[in-house]
Amino acid sequence: MLISRSDKGGFTLIEVLVAMVIMMVGLLGLLQSINIALEHNLRNQFREQAVALGENQINLFRNQFRNQTSVTFPNYTRATVKIRSIDKQFDVYRTSSPASDVSRELEVRVKWSFKGIETQHVVKSLATISY
Repeated sequence: MLISRSDKGGFTLIEVLVAMVIMMVGLLGLLQSINIALEHNLRNQFREQAVALGENQINLFRNQFRNQTSVTFPNYTRATVKIRSIDKQFDVYRTSSPASDVSRELEVRVKWSFKGIETQHVVKSLATISY
C-alpha cells in the first residue's frame, strides 16, 4: 500500500485575505462608533456651555431690573469659549417685554452651530422692578 503524504496543515492565501477583510470591516465599525461617541460628547459640552452662559446672562439681566441700575446690556453679544482647545462662538440675544406694571419678562437666547446645524438654548425669567 502506497501512502501519499501531502502537507495541508496551513492556510491558503485566499483564506488569509478573507479573514483580513472581515477583521478590517469590524475594526472600521469600531472606529466609527468611537467617532460618533466623541461627536455626541462634544455636542453635549457645547450645550452645557450654552446653558451656563444663558443662566449667567439672565442673572445679570434680572439684577439690572431689580436694582434699577443704569448699566445696560446690549441686545446682542458674541461670546467665545474655549472647549477642548476649540474656540467656540456663541451668539447671545437679550430681550425684555413688559409683563405687568411692576415686572418684565426677560429672555436670553444663546445660539451656536455645530456641523452646519444651528442650535439654541432659551432662558426666560420675570424681574420685578423695585422702587
